Amino acid sequence: MIGITSCGYHVPFCRLERAHFGQAWNRRAGKGERAAIYFDEDALTLGFEAAQRCLEYVGNKKVDALFFASTSAPFWQRSTASFLAAACDLSAACETSDFGGSLRSATAALRAGVDALNSRRLSTLLVATGEVRDGQPGETEEEWFGDAGSAVTLGRENVLAEIMGLATHSSAFWDEWRRDGDAFIQTQTSRFSTERGYQKSLVAVGKSLLEKHGVQAQQVAQVILPSPNGRAHSATAKQLGFQEAQILDPCFGEMGAPGSAAPFLLLAAALERANPGDLLLLLNYGDGADGVLLRVTEEIRKRPLSSSLSDHLSEKRLYASYQIFQKMRSYYQDHQEAAELSNVLLEKEESQNIRLHGTLCLRCGTRQYPLTQVCGGCKNRDSLHEVPLERAGHIFTFTRDHLYVAPDSPTIMSVVDVEQGGRLYLQMTDVDPEDVRVGDAVVLTLRRRKEGPTMHNYYWKCRPAR
Repeated sequence: MIGITSCGYHVPFCRLERAHFGQAWNRRAGKGERAAIYFDEDALTLGFEAAQRCLEYVGNKKVDALFFASTSAPFWQRSTASFLAAACDLSAACETSDFGGSLRSATAALRAGVDALNSRRLSTLLVATGEVRDGQPGETEEEWFGDAGSAVTLGRENVLAEIMGLATHSSAFWDEWRRDGDAFIQTQTSRFSTERGYQKSLVAVGKSLLEKHGVQAQQVAQVILPSPNGRAHSATAKQLGFQEAQILDPCFGEMGAPGSAAPFLLLAAALERANPGDLLLLLNYGDGADGVLLRVTEEIRKRPLSSSLSDHLSEKRLYASYQIFQKMRSYYQDHQEAAELSNVLLEKEESQNIRLHGTLCLRCGTRQYPLTQVCGGCKNRDSLHEVPLERAGHIFTFTRDHLYVAPDSPTIMSVVDVEQGGRLYLQMTDVDPEDVRVGDAVVLTLRRRKEGPTMHNYYWKCRPAR
């Protein structure tokens, strides 16, 4: 049995009400909100957050491959998957691959992962996605798009949903694209584009998959379709014979359309309410369509679930204006720094700054960060061991810094006591400065530090443990 062994997602804490787009451009706007990155987030950090949620469930010792899928990865030539593998503290023997070029990149990575598992080359695979989607300013796509990250792990043990079948359909129809010199996604939005591109492709792959496996529409518990506008998914599902009660809400009103991050995010939402034996049909659009037929197993009853997608979406901060929304998206573009002088320093500090390793004294048990040659507790120099630090802790003390240069003042500078030992000095993100208290539980997260030409742009921050 090969299938989904865990799911994770991350929707940015910040949102912008769509009414602000109408106010900024003096036109009608839709209802609801779009998910919007904070200034220190990008596709990589969104994917990292989602991947961490999966690893909290399955652990990072069993994962032997990581695939990253995105149409908005921060580098054209630099493996985001390899960097994420280091940030997740996976083995250097971990196989890494990047997928892009299409909104189907996430399900393309999943299909490649299933093939690798079938060939016995891999045993456990993590597929992470992250999207930061920028529409043309003033156009409706700017408010329809959304930012998010999602992830799944595939394997043979403790399978939550068995993958019973896969199908794909390719189409060269032009409706959405972005060339290497384009700052924004280009579209030809129209009723024809929706019917010829989105609906036709999804209906074709959905019918093919159901017929191949002898499944009737009424036998499917939930059909999962990412929606480009909050409506097209419903019409498409009904063409396949599904009733309204079977169609999973794509959460378009709460976050928008997050591109390649949508399929796994919605699959996670479907599994939160699924029962053993349920059939799930996941359909994903992008220059054609992919289909995945899944059957939920008894393992779903054992899965710990502390919160749901609706809980996750309810925790948010609303940007006060369209101008703030744009400022957060462009801040680092306007504050670039020079190149690092050498990659020698980057290599030397990977274990400490990317993998987040510290020092454990085997004599007195003290954990320290950064890596050290002398124990701060017993002054021992001989019995020191490099170990990974936990990714959670509590605030020991903090200050509100009004002088630090950032687009959102004040900046919370905190000292965090990490679980099982270690103390770090970190910026805090995704929080109202007035809500911070000593003793608050926090999670360590990877965020953008500056804009520049190297992967040293990223470092650790902390955020509230929601």
